[in-house]
Amino acid sequence: MLFFRKEERFVLDSSCIIDGRIVNLFEKKFFEGKVIIPYLVRIVVRRKIGVEADKIINNLKKFVSVEFVDKNVDGVVEEECVLKTAERRKAKVITASDGYEFYIKSFPDLRIINIKELYRILTPMFYPGRIISVRIIKRGLNPNEGVGYIEGVKVIVENGVKYLNQSVDVKVVSMIQSETGNLVFGTAIEPAESLIENEEQKIKGGEVK
Repeated sequence: MLFFRKEERFVLDSSCIIDGRIVNLFEKKFFEGKVIIPYLVRIVVRRKIGVEADKIINNLKKFVSVEFVDKNVDGVVEEECVLKTAERRKAKVITASDGYEFYIKSFPDLRIINIKELYRILTPMFYPGRIISVRIIKRGLNPNEGVGYIEGVKVIVENGVKYLNQSVDVKVVSMIQSETGNLVFGTAIEPAESLIENEEQKIKGGEVK
């Protein structure tokens, strides 16, 4: 007896398309199924970013089937249109906006996936005292600061400017989480200090007995 897996359906809103990361999520198969884009959403995206809207949608089409819903708009507000379309098509909503809280009580059975929240959850945590290796790629705002990135997270390194275009061990001082992303502050460790710090971390982690 054959069993057929039900095709997943996802309704995208304008914030999700404009954000652009949805293309990567379908390319890497974190999501699989069919994408549904209401006509109203397409209009909103074109108004906001012009021809770039079609570029993003065409890139998305390389990795997933995309269906455009007809011009019979379900509600004059985009959020209402998206939710009603998802309800009718038994689909999940993918967004990069927090604007659905007002409407969600009317659609309790719908699942809403916020890709900003998804990326936030997947961002690595950098707790104070952790040693990380960072390549310093530019100067910071203060004279002695260097700036680098690790897994997409910006790292501001005190005493890091002298390691410009080099990798250096950095001791994390603090991490700030915000809507726009995470920001890590740390201090560059001299090579001799780095060896000591790494050994201490191994001992604390139980690697050395």
